[in-house]
Amino acid sequence: MKIEISILGTLGIFSIIILFYILARLSERLGSVEKMPPLYRNYYVAIIFWTLGFTAQLAMVRISLTPENFPGWLMSPWFLLVAYYLPLGIAATISLAVTWRYWSWLITNSK
Repeated sequence: MKIEISILGTLGIFSIIILFYILARLSERLGSVEKMPPLYRNYYVAIIFWTLGFTAQLAMVRISLTPENFPGWLMSPWFLLVAYYLPLGIAATISLAVTWRYWSWLITNSK
């Protein structure tokens, strides 16, 4: 099974990491003004998972360029699931929950 990984995909994940860092900083300020619980800290947990996925994708790009220099299990689907897809799924879930908690007033109060 050949897995195609793009280098531009890593730029996409890197931009998501930057986006959620900005949202964490904005949510920290909004939370302090509104006296909300510090749920913005969960953004930093999500950023850790985004970074794990980013690192795994960089590794997969490197492995796909020269597969003969790496063991075969690094290109297996289960490794890709555990090292890439699972951290990104966890990060997206945490990010969605925190974003909804802090920023849902933009949708619900816009009449």
